[in-house]
Amino acid sequence: MIELKGVIPAITTPFKEDRTLDLEGFGKLNDVVIKDGVHGIVVSGCTGESWSLSGDEKALIFKAAVNQAAGRVPIIAGCGGICAKDAIANVRRAEKAGCDAVMIQPPWYVLISMEEVFEYFMEIIRATDLPVMIYNIPRRTGINLSVDLVDRLADEPKVVALKESSKDWLVLSAMIRKVKDRINVFAGYANLQGLAALSEGAVGYVDSSTPVLGKRSLEFYQAATSGDLETARRMQADMAKLHAGFFGVGTFPAGVKVALDMLGRPGGWPRDPIKPLNAKQKNIVREVLISAGLIPADTV
Repeated sequence: MIELKGVIPAITTPFKEDRTLDLEGFGKLNDVVIKDGVHGIVVSGCTGESWSLSGDEKALIFKAAVNQAAGRVPIIAGCGGICAKDAIANVRRAEKAGCDAVMIQPPWYVLISMEEVFEYFMEIIRATDLPVMIYNIPRRTGINLSVDLVDRLADEPKVVALKESSKDWLVLSAMIRKVKDRINVFAGYANLQGLAALSEGAVGYVDSSTPVLGKRSLEFYQAATSGDLETARRMQADMAKLHAGFFGVGTFPAGVKVALDMLGRPGGWPRDPIKPLNAKQKNIVREVLISAGLIPADTV
């Protein structure tokens, strides 16, 4: 089983103006983020607008990510589905592409019981030899994984990690204490909980800000894990301010995509029903990036 740890960004899926896949831009984005020094990449997650991707498109981006990484970092494929059979179909695509692990969230919309969620995960786990990252993101799925359920899943040898994105520190802290002896726990928000989570025993974070922050995210991780608390606290405060500046503009991840484009990193267009930012919204993102020193003042 591969060990996942460190800074693992969830990257966007660039689309062209006609909303078709921009595989060239996707490859460039993967490459530049890997060169920042990250420890892995998640594709086809919430940030990657996975809900908008067809099965064939997921197969394409899984393979493109693997090819671009060329063994430099592990590629984790977002493979969730409302039904286990749909998730397993995505897992098969990840296996064929050569991905190193899969990330699975609970089903959304149907609001099943914890026992049904457990069986959903187990059906997927039994169907693959790939390592599995469990993903808790209740405001998008409508299901908040309980500590007891994750504790049960952590006993499965193929389950190697948890991405905890509830934004609830009490839940994240409890998850770390309960399962860190068996699986690696990642915070979902470096800007909000990164330092506390790493101090508590998390091994890293999986976030959407790192592709925008670039090497600054790695510098924060280094400070936080080396005991340089003064630097880590200052950097997390700066990250939180920056995060609020572009994540709250438009519908996620439209603001992230504009920020990436302004940085010269392929962000691309969002897919319907998400609308691209208007001129006023783009200016807000621009001013935030300028104030953070990430782009020069004359950036268009």
